[in-house]
Amino acid sequence: FFNQTCHILDSDRETLASSNGKFAQYLLKILEVYFNYHHDAYSTKGVYLHDPTAMLAAINPSLITYVEGAVRVQTNGITRGLTLLYNKQKRFAEITEWSDQPSVKVAVTVDAPAVLKLVLERLME
Repeated sequence: FFNQTCHILDSDRETLASSNGKFAQYLLKILEVYFNYHHDAYSTKGVYLHDPTAMLAAINPSLITYVEGAVRVQTNGITRGLTLLYNKQKRFAEITEWSDQPSVKVAVTVDAPAVLKLVLERLME
């Protein structure tokens, strides 16, 4: 799963370390704890790019594909924090407890190589 998401790998760290970009060296310093955490907690060799991906989705929406539907989040019990999507596009005019909920766009795919390329380019400027 990790390889299918937006992330900076250890090999990307080497690219950033060799850069003269004004943000590359700073980012490497502040991400050290994050890299160590992911390695220790999940045995991964990289960190996720959640925030930069969200920012790039706002700047260039073509990097993401979306579905539209109602979203609810469980607030208690063993499934607390679980996010549920009722995809209204696949329903046949049925009336349910979801019908009167507002629709939102939910990201379902991302062009991860393009996001990584953009992030690295900006950091190395």
